Amino acid sequence: MEIMQSQKLANVLYDIRGPVLEEAKRLEAQGHRIIKLNIGNPQPFGFETPPEILVEVVRNLPTSQGYSDSQGILSARTAVVQNYQSRGIDITDVDDVWLGNGVSELIQVALNALLDEGDEVLIPAPDYPLWTAATSLSGGTPVHYLCDESNGWMPMIEDIRAKIT
Repeated sequence: MEIMQSQKLANVLYDIRGPVLEEAKRLEAQGHRIIKLNIGNPQPFGFETPPEILVEVVRNLPTSQGYSDSQGILSARTAVVQNYQSRGIDITDVDDVWLGNGVSELIQVALNALLDEGDEVLIPAPDYPLWTAATSLSGGTPVHYLCDESNGWMPMIEDIRAKIT
């Protein structure tokens, strides 16, 4: 019996591995410094976990011998709310906070929950390949808008307006 790939994957590309990564490894082996934007790990770029969250993670380790609440550990969600509030961002309800095993899981869950077949999703270009792949896999249609490299990669508002249907 032959196992066939789902037709859902026909339009899904996920190029953070494969030829691009192989070329990066080749250049790195030659001594070139490579900034790896394909890994999705914010830590190498200076994004550290807020101290409030680390405290709650450590505090909960003794009782974390199984699955947590599907929305995330309450005390960790509370720490997220407190962190945003300390920065002047108005988030007051821990029930509005969802935690997952990295952003990839949550992007996929959100797109599966929100998209119907053919729904268009505006995605910045260049993009993190997961955004396009997850949109396609969820039945959506990726619509890429341009970002201005000379202006710190800010979205080009006129291009966004032109892409809205």
